[in-house]
Amino acid sequence: DGCSRLGAMFRVVLPLSVPGILTICIFAFTLAMQEYVYALTFVSSSDEKMITLGVVTDLIRGDVFFWGSLMAGALIVSIPVAIVYNLFMDTFVRGITGGALK
Repeated sequence: DGCSRLGAMFRVVLPLSVPGILTICIFAFTLAMQEYVYALTFVSSSDEKMITLGVVTDLIRGDVFFWGSLMAGALIVSIPVAIVYNLFMDTFVRGITGGALK
């Protein structure tokens, strides 16, 4: 219909691919935030720790658990993931269900 290959890619392929691409980005962001084991293994300095690792290692001393601080830290750690999910929730659902319907 007069559209070049590049135009077809930007007008047809890319709009259909956006929900899937954003779904992959949300999964990658969530997994990057929850890299607890890798951070625990490779990071020794307390200055380089991510908040997910710092909450657990700094608030547990032997057999003493500071439950209030642990729960507050868990809430703070989960806020960025919740914000990203809520921003892209509609696109996320379209990306998940799009593969099931086609």
